[in-house]
Amino acid sequence: MPGLLSCSGGLIRILTLCSVLVNSELLSNEVSDVQFGSLGSSVTLTCGSSYRGSPVQWTHNGSSVQARNHNSDGSLTLTNTTPSMEGNYSCHESRGEVLHSVRLRLGYLPGHLSVSCKVPSHYYIHCTWTQRVTTYLPTIYIASYSVDNGKPEPCEQERIDLNKCTISNPSFWAITHLVNITEVNPLGSKSTIASVDMHKTLKPDPVEALHCEGVKGEPTQLHVVWQHPVSWPANLLTFPLKYEVQYRPVGSNLWSKLESEDLSTMIMDALVGHLHHIRVRAQDYFINHSQWSEWSQVVQGQPWSDPSLNPDETTEEILDGLLCPATFPVRATEKSPDSSFDDNESQDLLIILGLLAAVMAAVVFVVTVILCRMRKRRRGSVTKQELTSMMKMKSLPI
Repeated sequence: MPGLLSCSGGLIRILTLCSVLVNSELLSNEVSDVQFGSLGSSVTLTCGSSYRGSPVQWTHNGSSVQARNHNSDGSLTLTNTTPSMEGNYSCHESRGEVLHSVRLRLGYLPGHLSVSCKVPSHYYIHCTWTQRVTTYLPTIYIASYSVDNGKPEPCEQERIDLNKCTISNPSFWAITHLVNITEVNPLGSKSTIASVDMHKTLKPDPVEALHCEGVKGEPTQLHVVWQHPVSWPANLLTFPLKYEVQYRPVGSNLWSKLESEDLSTMIMDALVGHLHHIRVRAQDYFINHSQWSEWSQVVQGQPWSDPSLNPDETTEEILDGLLCPATFPVRATEKSPDSSFDDNESQDLLIILGLLAAVMAAVVFVVTVILCRMRKRRRGSVTKQELTSMMKMKSLPI
């Protein structure tokens, strides 16, 4: 979080620079002086050294100003100033001679700034800032930084009226840098301090020259190459980067990913015959809590295809052979929507098979019960016939 403090050192230099800026602006004006005031406050305009005690008349942009605002010493007091009160004021003698002219500029004191710093490499810190309070007045900025409460050093500025500066060759191993931006206008000054953590703020620029092409004779491979950011140190052995490569078939919402420590990698499971999107980002190899770069621009690439094949042959016919099935890459970070449908179909099939097995078991049970009863009935009828035959035999004469 940026810290806040009031302007102190270098005040003489600041006011001198501000005076130069204001005076240079006056060269293009037709008035002899300029006066600055705060909006909403009271401002008093004097008639200058030419006033000799006689009544004067004030005009604003050529129109007379109400007499009730005139003071006995010839000055003019404006209360509750608004933007409409800006402009050229002149005091005149009764004969109409101009005694003095002044241009009135109205605005506000500087407020705290919103400061943002980026660390694209170990060698640079780039800081920019914007006003939280619009002052409507000429403004300059004085930028500096310090390390471990040491002596302030200048943060390099192209022009003092621009809202950006650069720290070259910062003390990388002194993690925290304090950046002090002082805003100055004719009404006063205000300083804003931003604390920059070199490690947490370190964020490489996007990689460059990303290129992808198929590999001859390999219908599922893509060769991807790129260059490290120009702003990153050329000595990659001292400050190495690691890379994440993401790829997907055109039309898919799911990215597969690979990691690499080199400036190239090989995608081994590209979808046969399909155009792919590829992108790459980078991070400092040793500082894991630093930030990943923004993604590179997305490039397109398509695996090699056999020119001798009949163009009418579909990808599905090829995939039915030795190659991978026509689904999204195996290493996709998320499950493909098709796989969820397959799981649902498998579950439905298992439920149906279970119901059929239950019905068949019930049928077998019923048939078994019926057969047992029929057997018992037959045994009962056989026993009765035997008893009847025995009774008949006993009744016969010997």
